[in-house]
Amino acid sequence: MANNKQRHALAVPEGINKRCDLPPEAYWHPDRVSTPFAVRRGYNTTGQNINVSANQFRIQNVTGRDVYQYDVAIIPEPKGAIVYKKAWSTKAVQGKLAQTKARWLHDDRKLAWSTSNTPGFKLEVDLGLDEGRPGRTNNIFTLEVKQTCKVRLEVLKAYLEKKAGWDNAVLECMSFLDHLLRQGPSERMHLIKRTLVNEYSETKRLNSVTEAIKGIYSAIRLNDSLSSGGIGLGINVDVANQTFWVGQKFEMLARNFLSCMDRKWENLDYQGLRKALLPVKVAGRNGASSTWGMSEAFKALRRLTNIRFVVNHRGKASDTSKQYKVKRIVFDEKYGEFGANAKAVTFDKKMPDGSVRTYSVADFFLQQYKTKLQHWYLPLIESTNAGLFPMEVCEIQRFNPYPFKLDPNQTSEMIKFAVQRPPQRQTQIMKMVQNLEWDKDRYLSHFGVKINSSMAKIPAKLLPNPVIQYGNKPVDPRMTGRWDLRGTKFAVPNPQPLVSWAFVILENVVDRPSAENFSKVFKNVYTGHGGRIAKDPLILAPPKGTQLEDIVGIAYERCGSHFKAMPQLIFYILRDKSAAVYDRLKAANDCHVACLTQMVQAQHVRKAAPQYCSNVSMKVNAKLGGQTSRLSIKANQKPLVTLPTMIIGVDVSHGSTAAGNVSTAAMCVSMDKDMAIYNAAVQTNGWGVEILQPANMHSMLGPLVTKWRNKFNTAPQHVFYLRDGVSEGQFAHVMEFEVDEMRKVFKESIGIVPKITVIVATKRHHIRFFPERGDKNGNCLPGTLVEREVTHPFHYDFYLCSHVAIQGTARPVHYNVIHDECGLKPDDLQRILYHQCYQYCRSTTPVSLHPAVYYAHLAGTRARHHENRSGNAEPMPVDSRHLVLTRPGPMSKSDSKTVATQIEDGPPPPPLLKIGCGSRARPEAVKFFENTMWWV
Repeated sequence: MANNKQRHALAVPEGINKRCDLPPEAYWHPDRVSTPFAVRRGYNTTGQNINVSANQFRIQNVTGRDVYQYDVAIIPEPKGAIVYKKAWSTKAVQGKLAQTKARWLHDDRKLAWSTSNTPGFKLEVDLGLDEGRPGRTNNIFTLEVKQTCKVRLEVLKAYLEKKAGWDNAVLECMSFLDHLLRQGPSERMHLIKRTLVNEYSETKRLNSVTEAIKGIYSAIRLNDSLSSGGIGLGINVDVANQTFWVGQKFEMLARNFLSCMDRKWENLDYQGLRKALLPVKVAGRNGASSTWGMSEAFKALRRLTNIRFVVNHRGKASDTSKQYKVKRIVFDEKYGEFGANAKAVTFDKKMPDGSVRTYSVADFFLQQYKTKLQHWYLPLIESTNAGLFPMEVCEIQRFNPYPFKLDPNQTSEMIKFAVQRPPQRQTQIMKMVQNLEWDKDRYLSHFGVKINSSMAKIPAKLLPNPVIQYGNKPVDPRMTGRWDLRGTKFAVPNPQPLVSWAFVILENVVDRPSAENFSKVFKNVYTGHGGRIAKDPLILAPPKGTQLEDIVGIAYERCGSHFKAMPQLIFYILRDKSAAVYDRLKAANDCHVACLTQMVQAQHVRKAAPQYCSNVSMKVNAKLGGQTSRLSIKANQKPLVTLPTMIIGVDVSHGSTAAGNVSTAAMCVSMDKDMAIYNAAVQTNGWGVEILQPANMHSMLGPLVTKWRNKFNTAPQHVFYLRDGVSEGQFAHVMEFEVDEMRKVFKESIGIVPKITVIVATKRHHIRFFPERGDKNGNCLPGTLVEREVTHPFHYDFYLCSHVAIQGTARPVHYNVIHDECGLKPDDLQRILYHQCYQYCRSTTPVSLHPAVYYAHLAGTRARHHENRSGNAEPMPVDSRHLVLTRPGPMSKSDSKTVATQIEDGPPPPPLLKIGCGSRARPEAVKFFENTMWWV
């Protein structure tokens, strides 16, 4: 069975640095094609020349001397990776290495590097010797160091200069340099994946169990700096805001965690904690008698796993060198009504005279350590090495990563902590560079690596903004990145007048006169924008306490019978932004009756502000088939596209795999010549599977392609496939599974395969820009395009800032054109991507991401609430998977001919509930619904 990480990423062969930012070609086998990804077609020639600084620092020199790579093995193979680190750090091993007169790097696992050309050595090490506890059999290992290859850094240089292709030798160079960069700082700070933190890092408490810490992110990257004095390598340094458990005693963590989980557990004293964690009677399985099961609080506490802790029962300060990890909070029904506490759990211990004595955990701690447990009644903790510990002797150390999604309060506090305007962020990044101490790093010096500690200055472009064409006038936002909707009429109003519609007041959150007044103001504002409304709405106020699903059915039937027509749109007036109420209402309307909805909050209904009604009008118009605006084409300007063109946006969203949530795929396809109106298809996509399943590509894209051809009476000649959310390691997957399957769909649906350009849009990166001339906050102006220095040496990628950041430092979108058959010039392709960000249907600002991808993300999020929760929809166990699409990772010499495989394990997740699957839904309602932008 694969674990969660294996579902999300490509398998990486043994010995390859998984923390290194590998370029996409590292995951492609050259037996397929010689050049797997599109190469740059040139640079943009339009727009204004500007300069920006980037948080990437050039590597100025890498010595040409050879570096030798070694495998590190420990016999017998230990259970935990920590043994490798401890064995390498022993005086015996360090003394042996010192004899080589060279510096050594170690990755804390199975790889080492040195300039020393030695065949290796074998040495017996006693891990207890340095701690004053020698001779214990389980602490004695044999460490073997064996030379495996020579890392030839000139091979990397040749690749960057396009004199050699990608192969394992380049991969070995990247892996070595990445470890070299981290070695010195990690000896002075804590390395958490790619982030460095220490006791002096800026910190903020989010609540009683979590804290946010500003760490240092650093990674080596290939870049396009050859023409500007670099060697094609750079170090990306950024602020990394991460969440950690607060260091405290474990029983305090348990109390605080429960308090944060639910108000009913607030202010628990120890007796209250005891009662909350006691087992409860539950019905037996298959008719068996009742038994003891976990309480609700105990089930919540099970999330406290994989946390590192130290023990403090020996009457001295915690020994942080001896750390344990929580495997589980112990529970077994055999311990009865009082649970697995320190007096109930027993074990046998062999005595010096050969006899065997049975101890309870509490008795053992009293006799062995003279420690009388005060809270013996609490459940025990089992560590990953099978040790059992009472909660009160365990202490949580700082820098334990918090792995769960933040709740709204935590998120709010995190945003306040993380938000930094560009000048602040730039200053902090430079302080972090000083803390990395590259100029003093003895490892960098020894291996001949020199890094420029000044931010790279980059030539960039400021692309001209489009003019927005409304139904009655054009609007030119210029460089402001925003415009006013007052006095404008929508480019295309709703094709069918709004006749059958209603307002539903939930839980009497507003009175009827307020709802009537809001409906009048909305009607006036919407018709002022060109919207078509034929009748006033029906106002409904279901009795307090009526179930939400019943409210949906009542509202639909009442609205339909009142107007004697199919309901077109129902407004729901909500108390607040409660996700639970919102999601249930959306799901019931979508799936049970296929009726469009618009949610509004009570506070806005009472105010009935025209500006708010304008914002709602944009959503309503899009849902009813209208178009907010289009892009104006000047007399001397060519149109965005000249051939029949389709844009496809795809996103796959993932719930918590630990909770058994499925992955949901969403696809949006443009359905008009302006490429502004989209139709969507959604479906489950396995558990934790990022790549679109072949069956989904057919079932989702096929009908949309047919609908497109019937609407335009022709086939598309160009298709732009915009993909969100895939890492560089999955570009090969997109090409092999999604694009190949897409070609089959076009051939089957319309008989031809159009030219396809594949673009991956990524926001999960650490590149930030600091312009010489920016907006009032210091951010890049909309239209800032960066194609040099921070981009790949020769792949077709660029960064685009298309929006105005309201707060903090703007995050540009990294566009990777990984396949390009349409062959547009960079100027034209970048103009399409940038200008279309101005025709997002529900805002008067450009968005940061191309609308096709943005819409796919919204549709996927909405579709999560269409999951089939019936009895046959049991969550998938954490260690199971279905149809994980796999390709080999960076190739090894033994498997360069390996082909792609598909692994099926367990049943597929049930499909999403269909739109209008309820008995009340009418066929004409389903057809109308599916042809609208229902997800906005």
